[in-house]
Amino acid sequence: MTGWDRLSSSLQDTWTPDVKANQIADIVSGVSPIRSLVNVGSGVADLILLPIEQYRKDGRISRGVQKGTNSFVKSTAMEMMKLGARLATGTQVVLEKAEGVLAGRVDAVPIPEHSSEVEIDEEVLSRYANQPGNTREGIQAGYSSLSRNINSAAQTILAVPMEVYERSGDDVSPSLVSCMAR
Repeated sequence: MTGWDRLSSSLQDTWTPDVKANQIADIVSGVSPIRSLVNVGSGVADLILLPIEQYRKDGRISRGVQKGTNSFVKSTAMEMMKLGARLATGTQVVLEKAEGVLAGRVDAVPIPEHSSEVEIDEEVLSRYANQPGNTREGIQAGYSSLSRNINSAAQTILAVPMEVYERSGDDVSPSLVSCMAR
């Protein structure tokens, strides 16, 4: 082949039919909202097509209805859970932004707390950027976060009576003060 124009038109003539026939559906179904519709549509198709296929196979429609219903319920339930998770995440982001605006921090981006064991960059792009690698790491991170927050809550619970005692100057037994300080 001579020239770039001839090469590009030849490649276009060769690849365009293949892309249209085989790849465009995968590309379009890869877009998140469309993927959800494709998954639910696949469940609906199974609800209709599996009973027909089972009837042709051995004349029993009940097994096909059962398989189709299972597929439909499974795909619909998974997509509803994914939608719920996306809505919860979006609501959290909106509420955090609203909190920042109400507190006077217009451009405040919440940065998650991390344990000292995890090394992170200075700038965290997402609250979800540092996901655990496996179940064990997830459980350890959850335990660490829970214990840190329980300790923080316990310190707050103990600090309030101490502050009230210090302000009021009432006579409180020393054993009670030492107990609250622990």
